[in-house]
Amino acid sequence: MRFRCKRQDLAQAVGVVASAVPARTSVPILQNIKVSAADGELLLTATDLEMGLRFAVRDVGIQKSGSAVLPAQKLNQIVRDIRDDEVRFDVDGKLCAIEIEGGSFKLTGADPQDFPQFPEFDEKKAVRIAVDDFRDMVRKTAFAVSSEPSRYALTGVLFVLRQNEARMVGTDGKRMAYVKKRLSGGPKDEVKVIVPPKALHLVEKIVSEGDEEIAFEFEETQIKAKTSAGTLFARLVEGSFPNYEDVIPGDPDKKVQVSPAELEYRLRLATSMTDDKQRAVKFQLSKDRLKLFARRITGEAGEASHEVAVKYAGPDFDISFNPDFFIDFLKIVAGGRPDVMDSEADTKVEASAEKPEKGKGKKVAKEEKPKAAEPAETPSPITLDLRDKLTAGVIRAGRDYVYLVMPLTIDA
Repeated sequence: MRFRCKRQDLAQAVGVVASAVPARTSVPILQNIKVSAADGELLLTATDLEMGLRFAVRDVGIQKSGSAVLPAQKLNQIVRDIRDDEVRFDVDGKLCAIEIEGGSFKLTGADPQDFPQFPEFDEKKAVRIAVDDFRDMVRKTAFAVSSEPSRYALTGVLFVLRQNEARMVGTDGKRMAYVKKRLSGGPKDEVKVIVPPKALHLVEKIVSEGDEEIAFEFEETQIKAKTSAGTLFARLVEGSFPNYEDVIPGDPDKKVQVSPAELEYRLRLATSMTDDKQRAVKFQLSKDRLKLFARRITGEAGEASHEVAVKYAGPDFDISFNPDFFIDFLKIVAGGRPDVMDSEADTKVEASAEKPEKGKGKKVAKEEKPKAAEPAETPSPITLDLRDKLTAGVIRAGRDYVYLVMPLTIDA
């Protein structure tokens, strides 16, 4: 096999598929990436047998077609660190020479015949979802799954597809995030699978600029995803997922409307005075006012009390929650904290078309003042529904995003 390609394109592809390479394995060949060259295209493949990625590099100059299996860590390091615009590969058997201007590398690979087969994607069975909808659903649910191996079914995101609707649900038993989106051309028969969060995040990695949809294929034990440049397969999580619709309490008699950004800010302040082991903030409600109270009784003792303006007309009421569960949700609906927001708008400068300078025949570019940053869109208020001290609080952000948090039995 012999080819040359742009280093930047190759580095991107290697970085994507390397996500599927296991850090430790008893099968040495899985710590490699398979590189196949044919028809002006490279296909890079990696797998840990539970999950696999394939990504394409196009517009490649191929002098000789073929395949090679190369050590993932070294290949990733080489293509990431070199500065050349172009890189050349020459493979003879298990030996690979990588040539750049003024230097070269030699790697010893493995036999391509020993590399696991990558499953084919059946386009006829595909269900397509808009890229933006998929990303939004993953962002709003994957954070809420359980990290406890003993609760195996809860370590994945429930992915439900119907003819006109797609849903995702994540829960760890103490909180639950549930979102739905409209879907056109969904399956005739409902699909309901539990997908590892890592697989969902890797699907996002194979989305290329210009992709508008992601195609999914579902099998009994496996999910597959395909974009214009990449393909993923992943083993589904086994087990029985709880009935998420039945756990949403109805008939709340206490409704609170509040700004998610303001509530997140005040909760962060109150959280600084919670105990490490007993993370608890008391929500104290009275007419149009929410007071957040936290007390630390171990180590550096102290307390915090912060007020948030709300819309509330119910009776005085107090209930305690783990603030971390609220903050995880509020970061999403509030658009994140100011210190991580994109600041490109603040520094963008545009030059006008060149005009002749008076008194001279030369053209000069006129420099305009930087445009003022457009104010960030204020997130819509969220609604917190409460019933009693033992029933989950239900937070609604719009019509299609619901978040439940179980209260704490010990007050702050």
